[in-house]
Amino acid sequence: MPFSVSWTGEHTDISQLYVRTDHKGVPGLAYRDERPEDRDRHGVLWARMTWAPGSGKPRFADMHPLRQRDAMLLKLCQVCGKPADRTREGWLFLEARGEHMANLPDPSAPYQGCTSKPPVCSGCAQLAARMCPHLGDPVAFRSRKPLLWGAFGGVYIPNRVGRLIPRAQDDHLPYGRTNATRWFLANQLITELTKCTPVTL
Repeated sequence: MPFSVSWTGEHTDISQLYVRTDHKGVPGLAYRDERPEDRDRHGVLWARMTWAPGSGKPRFADMHPLRQRDAMLLKLCQVCGKPADRTREGWLFLEARGEHMANLPDPSAPYQGCTSKPPVCSGCAQLAARMCPHLGDPVAFRSRKPLLWGAFGGVYIPNRVGRLIPRAQDDHLPYGRTNATRWFLANQLITELTKCTPVTL
């Protein structure tokens, strides 16, 4: 059962989303019944999704916001949810071949870039390489130093009557852009992978 993906029986819930003005008079997104886990340590608000893994069918193209964030932060396997594989060369990651490799002059050169896909354990890496329709012919590599880069999600802007209108396209938010954070609703954590070494499964 894929750990970090969402299922057809789960749905996003933004019914409590509204515009709140903070103690400095600055407006921004908030939940009316906001809980500590709704924001990360950078102050970014996260989309809520019901929790029902295994309900219906897995949506391989969509991550569950909380499970994906936990997998990234705690270095859990995106497939089984157990600790990801780590050696002296770093944590094990899989990417679709060509997705981030196109700009590298040498395909065997160390990978470096950003990803929203959490790491994997060695057993699940082989399973995912065979079964995941979105990986195709994947490339495997280890990162000794994965760094939190930011988040992926949607931007909501209030119209003249205060109704929140989402932008047509989702976007990336590097951590540290305080002004943009106010209107951003995250659904995936982005990690920058550095000090990478290609490996074979």
